[in-house]
Amino acid sequence: MNTKQSLTLVSTSAMAAGMAQGSVVYSGPLSLQQTYSASQYRQGVSMGVSGTNDFVFGFESDPTKPYVDARTFVGSDPGAGGTSGLMSLLAKANHGLPVTPVGTMIDASYASLFPALPAGRAYMNKDGDTGNVTGDWSSTATTDGYVGIELALGGGTSYGWLHFIDNPSAPSVTLLGWAYESTPNLGIATPVVPEPSVCALGALGLAGLLASRRRR
Repeated sequence: MNTKQSLTLVSTSAMAAGMAQGSVVYSGPLSLQQTYSASQYRQGVSMGVSGTNDFVFGFESDPTKPYVDARTFVGSDPGAGGTSGLMSLLAKANHGLPVTPVGTMIDASYASLFPALPAGRAYMNKDGDTGNVTGDWSSTATTDGYVGIELALGGGTSYGWLHFIDNPSAPSVTLLGWAYESTPNLGIATPVVPEPSVCALGALGLAGLLASRRRR
């Protein structure tokens, strides 16, 4: 079972507005690795918004075609099954996934460049049907990047990201975490969640503040 954390943070778009605050839902650090094999090459992931899987990641029946899929039904693997249909991937028109780096704002402007896919499946490198290279993730070197997403949670569009490492030499795809802005129409940065070292420093600072108050 994945641990989900709810953090109240001021998003970049909220800062620009000067008043609104967003609430970010974060998976916590993950290490869900899908290695290509002839018997099992994809797995489903629940983000806790529907009680079922919200997306699937893995490979076509070919190790050179890693993908992410948000369709309502994906294959018949025990680890895949159906998905909620609440999530859409933000990708290129040819169903290729851009490599979204740290510090990118996933919002309406990002979605105008990479619109939500109506069919649901997008590829990191080679397209599953044509075999052409459509995604920007490398076919030879390990790539660490983010995939932009939209969630239809009611009241508007919620933006988020999925953090992956794609290792073509294994071959494997590893999900390191996900997050989304639960307040509709607010953007979310990659990553918006502090690294563990920052969290640890914050905890130490809080402990010091409490100790200082006790001494008064």
